[in-house]
Amino acid sequence: MSDSLDGSGSHEAIDDTLATLSADLRALRLKAGNPTLSALAHQTGISKTVLSEAFAGRRLPSARTVDGIVDACGGESAAWVARRDRLAAAQNGRAAASTLDAAPTTDAPVGTAVPAPTRGREPRRVRLSVAIAAAFTCLILGVAGTVGTLELLQPRGQGATAAAPTDSATPGTHGASAPRIAVKTGSDPAFTECVDDAAVAAAETRAENTLLEIIWSDACQAGWARITRYDGLAAGNVVSASIYRQLAPGADDRQSTSEPEAQGAYTTLLVRPTPDTKICAVGAITIDGRTIDLGEPMCL
Repeated sequence: MSDSLDGSGSHEAIDDTLATLSADLRALRLKAGNPTLSALAHQTGISKTVLSEAFAGRRLPSARTVDGIVDACGGESAAWVARRDRLAAAQNGRAAASTLDAAPTTDAPVGTAVPAPTRGREPRRVRLSVAIAAAFTCLILGVAGTVGTLELLQPRGQGATAAAPTDSATPGTHGASAPRIAVKTGSDPAFTECVDDAAVAAAETRAENTLLEIIWSDACQAGWARITRYDGLAAGNVVSASIYRQLAPGADDRQSTSEPEAQGAYTTLLVRPTPDTKICAVGAITIDGRTIDLGEPMCL
């Protein structure tokens, strides 16, 4: 962590890292009384998912996100945004240098084919909201009730607009082994290692151009629900989702979320107590103050 919380830090840009920026943002939040993600989302208009990623340091937050967090926590946003921009420039510079290093040489004799550069396998680490949104860029919203297993794609830029989902032909499944990572029910998945192997285990298009999902981690033997609306009516309305054990829908371990003026929302973790336990998700949205239940539970 840097020596000060004015956004400038005690290090030059060349020594700054995403990890130190996110650590300083967490410290600033703590200094401001540790406001909840829900409170920050309401104050800034930035989703809890994006805020979680910024505090966790999973990817470089946008200038708008940094400005919103710092302003909400009583900091001087201009210095923080400038620091963020220096990090972005440094990352872009490294990416450009890497591209040049990987470019094929053209010094081969005339007539010799120059092999195309090969790409290494991209890391499988996932950023929760953008990875899930990107996984559905081809789903057709008009097909209701489609359940599928969908592979998480590599993350897009934070500013990408979520696209409508497409069908998947693979049946929805999730593992039935002992957890390899110990987590607790009620934890924010964005702050756990569960996101490293997270996959969409089930997804259904629902009424009013909505998408209900269960995200599953075999490593944690835990899941969370996510609801996304594609009707363009997030302003002034609410999205809600819940995940629970099928045999105990009203138990204390039921996890629920409601987000105002957001396109999507996800719940906290529900850890499956036994391999045979089925978990279910439900969702709802509001339109002009009217609550619309999105149908029967979706279960795994």
